[in-house]
Amino acid sequence: MSVPERSEAAAHLGAAADILGSAEAVELWSALVSHAPTNLEDPAHGRWEKPNYPATAQFLEERARAWGFGVRRFDPAAGGAGAREFHGIPRPNVIVDLEVGARERVLLLAHYDVVPVPAEQLPRWKTPPHVLSPRADGRLYGRGSNDDLGSGVVASLIALRRLKENGTARRNVRLLICCDEETGGAGGIEAIKARDRGLPAGDPGRFLQADVALIPDGSPHVSAGSSGVLFVDAGFDRRVPYDAAVAYGMALVRLHELARTLRSRYDSPDYPDHRAPDPKVTGRATLTRFDLVASAEGILRPRLTRVHAETDATNQIAQSVTLVFEGPGEKLLELNSWLPRQVSRPFRLRRTEVSAVPVPTGALAVSLIGKSYHAGYPHQAENPVPAALRLIDEAVANAKIEDDPLVEATFGLDLRLPPEMPLEAGRGRFLGAIQEWIAHHPVGATISAPPDRQRGGYALDPDHPAVLKLDGILRRTLGSRGIFGEYGGTDASSLLGIFTPSGDPLPALVVGSMDRAAHIHEAEESADPRLVRAVADTLVEFIEGP
Repeated sequence: MSVPERSEAAAHLGAAADILGSAEAVELWSALVSHAPTNLEDPAHGRWEKPNYPATAQFLEERARAWGFGVRRFDPAAGGAGAREFHGIPRPNVIVDLEVGARERVLLLAHYDVVPVPAEQLPRWKTPPHVLSPRADGRLYGRGSNDDLGSGVVASLIALRRLKENGTARRNVRLLICCDEETGGAGGIEAIKARDRGLPAGDPGRFLQADVALIPDGSPHVSAGSSGVLFVDAGFDRRVPYDAAVAYGMALVRLHELARTLRSRYDSPDYPDHRAPDPKVTGRATLTRFDLVASAEGILRPRLTRVHAETDATNQIAQSVTLVFEGPGEKLLELNSWLPRQVSRPFRLRRTEVSAVPVPTGALAVSLIGKSYHAGYPHQAENPVPAALRLIDEAVANAKIEDDPLVEATFGLDLRLPPEMPLEAGRGRFLGAIQEWIAHHPVGATISAPPDRQRGGYALDPDHPAVLKLDGILRRTLGSRGIFGEYGGTDASSLLGIFTPSGDPLPALVVGSMDRAAHIHEAEESADPRLVRAVADTLVEFIEGP
């Protein structure tokens, strides 16, 4: 970076510090992004990678203590059976308390884990993804800059600090900064719930004791309903022909037709101006991950030997799918001319520039390009995975590639349930449909929805007093208009079955700084510091107010 560029970046960071009220807040934000607390779980390929959890949790503990808060750590993977259950990977969760001797407590629930940056996504970042980078548009860019390091962790901590320094909190506050949110919460909020269940009701040692929960991990409006989530792994117990792999993949794609028939009572925040198909939140089924491997031995004509969707997270729709073909050079040239004619808008085909899969010398590697987005919002994406399945099917049907090799194929499916739908009902509805397909197609197809990678929806009455209170505040702090359901699914659903001291179900409300320009989980994820400040103001006003 040149001297003028450094000077300009410093000026932008200074402006962000002015907005947030201190340079320390920006330093905190920058350090968290640089820690890169990525969370990758890929059971189908035996991958569980969370290398930077311990250092991130320690940094958060040290900063919270330095600001004068009570701090504890809970790691369910620390020793014994827990270490085996969590693949020997530490899962530290940080508990921060502001005690003011009040009768009521507000629970703030944020998470520090972030989705990985796949190799294919790197060229689309204008600045390093794990460096908080200011730009002339006033936004700060980086993986997790919004989800949820900025929207949740930074906004919550600066709100707590203001409350402590001003002495204005009318309620005790407990901030849980959890891990594993992006993959279902197994080592985070779900482990905390399991710990609490081992203690008597009303035991002061329980972490989840509060009168209301606020979750700064959403959009700039009140979300009173949060989608249920199931991360599904699919594949085969043997090698299968191309046509069997494609047929199974398309059966998974068609689940979206079933999902869309499931409608919620909550208004959609994306209708009609952001391509949502219905005025109400619906169910969603999105095929996000697709990997295929075929042997390259004995090739006489073009053969598809690798397919890889450019995502390391089931809850992220890929920007592109890489397809690698091997075979005689002249036949690959013919194939290279034929393939683009089979691809229509909004998709396009180009020679692969960067891929996480190896491309042998002389092979033809092409990328089918779509539009990436968070998998909870498939209407805002152009998913290239179904398009890749159709392209493969066309290539086989037109004898452009061999149709007899046996392949290994795996898929990842992101299922979202309407907020009101119980988990078991949704699980039975969707998995039953797939199991029926499997029963009629004896090709060794498998389906798995691990319990630790799923959770039910959360539905709170839009007329609940906490909803109305937050809505009134947001109209002032964020200019919000309305109460909605949350498409993406958040930790609100993990608070099902938790009760207030008075015995009522714990009300959980979602808000956040994830505006339309945030691009969470994508290249160029960013946050507007004005919105992060507004989220902090919202939390402060809620805790200070009557």
